[in-house]
Amino acid sequence: MRDALAAEWIKLRSLRSTPALLLTGLLVTVLTGLLLCLLIGPEFRRAAPADRTGFDPIGLSYSGMQLGQLALVVLAVLSVGSEFGTSMIRTSLAAVPGRARFLTAKLTLLAATGLAWGLLTGSAALLCGTRALGAAPSELPLADVLRTTLGAGLYGALISGCAGAVTFMVRRSIAALGILLPLLFLVSSLLGASSRLAAFARLLPDRAGLRLMQVHQEPGDLTPAGGGAVLLLWTLVAAFVAYALFSRREV
Repeated sequence: MRDALAAEWIKLRSLRSTPALLLTGLLVTVLTGLLLCLLIGPEFRRAAPADRTGFDPIGLSYSGMQLGQLALVVLAVLSVGSEFGTSMIRTSLAAVPGRARFLTAKLTLLAATGLAWGLLTGSAALLCGTRALGAAPSELPLADVLRTTLGAGLYGALISGCAGAVTFMVRRSIAALGILLPLLFLVSSLLGASSRLAAFARLLPDRAGLRLMQVHQEPGDLTPAGGGAVLLLWTLVAAFVAYALFSRREV
């Protein structure tokens, strides 16, 4: 497995888009959260201490994550889709005995990349956002800061693994993006706007996973642990289906 992971790391680094996508995702996440915090900052600072309980300075700082995750999704899709698009998959399977090992190595590396990106991006977003808001240290409990930062890393890891698994299912980058982009950026918003479907929207991977980076909880919201568990379930199911299809198809 170590050799398989090393090979996947080399292939991921060789993608010209890898550094650009990761950097772009970081900047989009941080700047989006920073802009929102700068807009809300004056109102937040004018509010009386008792009224500030309605704000979630930590959650607001991570508000750019939903947009910035696009970089991770695209990177995961390109990493897997390029194998099939260039027929490199045949060479990869000849070098790595067993399709299960190959798929596991690919998804594990994507998840590890997403974890590192999420931790770094989350830390930067939280630092910039809370500074822009002017939140006092007492409004940023250390336990919540650590939990949400780790949550950003877990979200990056799981969403990357899920995107890679979906690409293994369909074997084409365009088809995978055609599934993932509406699911992550459109469906949950549309369903969430309906009072009848809002409960289902909370169980979609993006809406559930983002709870990992939020502190305040509205009625009906999943807990952070519950949201993380739902996203983990989506990822595991996607990986299982990907393996079931990949192990039976000709490449």
